Amino acid sequence: MYALENGRICDSQFWHTLTENVRIRSSGEAARILRQLQSDGVLPEMHNYTWAQLCIAFCFAKTKSAKEWEIKKVGHLKIEGGLEIPGFNTCFNQKDGKGEEKFWLAYISQRMFNENPNNKFSKQELIGYIRLAWHNGAIMLEQRYQKALDAYEGSKVDAKNILFNELAQLASSHPSPASSHNSPAPFSGSLKTDGFNEVKAENASPKNIETGEKIVAALQRIGKGVKQQKFLGRGVKYDSYLIQFAEFNDWRKLAKPFCSAMGIKPETNAVRAEQYAGLPHAYEIKILRDEDDWDKYGEAEFQAALKRYPSSGQDFALPVCLGLDEAGKAVFQDFAAAPHAIVAGATGMGKSAVVRAMLHSLFALVSPDEVEIAIAYCKMHDDFAMFSHYPNLWRKQIITEPQDAYEALEYFVAEMDRRYQNPSEPRKKIVVMIDELVDLLAVNKEAENLLIRLAIKARAAGIHLLLATQRPDAETLSGQLRDNLTVKIALRVPKSTSSNIILGESGAEDLVDKGDHLVKWNGEKTQFLHGYNV
Repeated sequence: MYALENGRICDSQFWHTLTENVRIRSSGEAARILRQLQSDGVLPEMHNYTWAQLCIAFCFAKTKSAKEWEIKKVGHLKIEGGLEIPGFNTCFNQKDGKGEEKFWLAYISQRMFNENPNNKFSKQELIGYIRLAWHNGAIMLEQRYQKALDAYEGSKVDAKNILFNELAQLASSHPSPASSHNSPAPFSGSLKTDGFNEVKAENASPKNIETGEKIVAALQRIGKGVKQQKFLGRGVKYDSYLIQFAEFNDWRKLAKPFCSAMGIKPETNAVRAEQYAGLPHAYEIKILRDEDDWDKYGEAEFQAALKRYPSSGQDFALPVCLGLDEAGKAVFQDFAAAPHAIVAGATGMGKSAVVRAMLHSLFALVSPDEVEIAIAYCKMHDDFAMFSHYPNLWRKQIITEPQDAYEALEYFVAEMDRRYQNPSEPRKKIVVMIDELVDLLAVNKEAENLLIRLAIKARAAGIHLLLATQRPDAETLSGQLRDNLTVKIALRVPKSTSSNIILGESGAEDLVDKGDHLVKWNGEKTQFLHGYNV
């Protein structure tokens, strides 16, 4: 029971009195644990109140009383660096309008009453109990994650899956305080990914609602229960849906049966799926729209992206636009940190457009006093003629003859060596773009050795390679050269072996359209992007 200041006795229905004018603050340790779990990719970005709910729910599910907690007194909590929530109702989702905060109060109060049936609790003791549950839940989550890491020899992916599975099992066996009123469990987390915001059901189009229902029906036909389905948003070519299964499922094994149940040919790549971070047994499933309903991104949209870059908060030495993600957001990276890249794809798949976007970025966003750009295009076309007027184009011309390109490589190797001998000398960065690589190698095989020397050593001299080819085979791209081109961009190729040569993994053979590409930036997770038509 609660004791009010006037000495009256009341029960938990008087929640206004108990929850007004309070602030809930975590320990500094709980804040540190959240940052660590987010850094390891275990948890997504989330509100303080979502983290508080997750910790409190985990603490309650794993313990029977506060006697089992590591820290049992509020006075022992170190609050420096802690997180703050400006009220009980904010902490427990009053803003959702479902009354969930009332059920949380009833649930928490009942635990306190059961542990100490003869006590009369104050408001301060209630808030202290919540803060202790928050802290102890965070400690338990970290311990469980660390135990999984130890069991799987440091594999963060496996440890994350173990933790997600345990959270899902706890959610099913320990319903949330508001579960009887169809409110979300405390384990819900944020439903945001890849720039999409969750779309309220009333704002989803009838077609999206129908497709979502078809997805659930298709999964049920192949024997897979679905806990929840939501439309996440419209992308450039795909519509995204959140699917949370009732239990763990390996999408790689479901993909073909699911496509069959949906009436989709698996080889068309009309369905893409990836694990949805922060929610157990969940995937983001992307369904390709009809081609006449794809969003188009051309010269105007690309120029707008370049104009927005200075206000983006990114400060790269050599900013390059790699394309746009499914949410339509331009993706920039620092080519100075690359330090070298290979762009490859079959004829007509948009390789040159991707390279042009990168070059446009460098010419437009970097001062001519800071970078010089060499362009070698050994074909009888004018794919790069638009760059011929820039003052920082190397030697004021585009190289069109393979022999001239070879001699340019000799010059850059010599320049690299000279810069090593004079490290303190002021110098511009140099970007060397060569397309088509196979034509250069056909004239002089020694060119490969020059490229390898540059790929291994040129970064420290401020020289960066951007190579492109429509023949991504072992003959064109030797293992030693590939290994030193740490940024790999693959457009559509005819077979998985070509994808493996470019990226070190399959996938590029399944890309849908011209301009679609996969980017592996310095060994990071492969990213699916669309190209600007420039």
